[in-house]
Amino acid sequence: MSETPFFFARGQATLFGLLHAPQGKSSPLAFVLSHSFAEEKLWSHRVMVSLARALAQRGHAVLRFDYMGAGDSSGITPDSSLESHLADLAAACAELRRRQPHVERVGIIGLRFGASIAATLADSADASGLLGDAPLVLWDPVLDGESYFQELLRSNLSTQLAVYGKVQETREVLQERIRAGGTVNVDGYEIGKALFDSCARTDFVGTAAKRHAGPVLVVQITASEKNKTREDLEAFARSYPRGAFVKSIEQPFWREIKPFYASAANLQRETLEWLEKT
Repeated sequence: MSETPFFFARGQATLFGLLHAPQGKSSPLAFVLSHSFAEEKLWSHRVMVSLARALAQRGHAVLRFDYMGAGDSSGITPDSSLESHLADLAAACAELRRRQPHVERVGIIGLRFGASIAATLADSADASGLLGDAPLVLWDPVLDGESYFQELLRSNLSTQLAVYGKVQETREVLQERIRAGGTVNVDGYEIGKALFDSCARTDFVGTAAKRHAGPVLVVQITASEKNKTREDLEAFARSYPRGAFVKSIEQPFWREIKPFYASAANLQRETLEWLEKT
């Protein structure tokens, strides 16, 4: 397996990518990994690297990349939006095809907000020509953009309590600042109006049947088998013609937790086994 870092263009943006290429005979099925947002990207990085290497060892070319405003890609977070994320992911899929001419299908594996972006792209009008019937794997996708971004704003309130001993700016004040064109810092990442307006009010579930014709795996990641099955994720999986739903027992490795997660062993094994079956 070789691992090659590089930059590629998407319009005026320059995106960072890293290609995991298998040695020997390669599968005609390749994958792009869609990372989560802000601090979740940081904490889940090692798990995504481990997954990419495991796929490459099985003959699949894998492209990991940074969305605009994240990691080593150009731009800043306030300039990003749902539309820019979709364009970035589509460009990454096209770049993988360009660099691996033998590839016939490109699947996407996304985590949390990255899974939501992947699901949104797969349901777009032009996705059939981009993804075809390739597999789509959605690890604990964010289904309610409003709730997700409100949770991010609550993190800012927690930081205020830790620094000042009190909340100096309420959530309403933070939202007004964003709507006025300003930014709000969440764990070192600035959220701006474009991202907030396009994602914070987005329903990533919908009730209509999804367009993507390929196999889709929706995974609920939970710390215990005793935890309740999420009905919204089950319903989300059923909205796909070939959707499947599983619960995977893992700690929330996209957050700061006590154990070091070199890989999400259960999640990775179950994903790879599902891919082999499909």
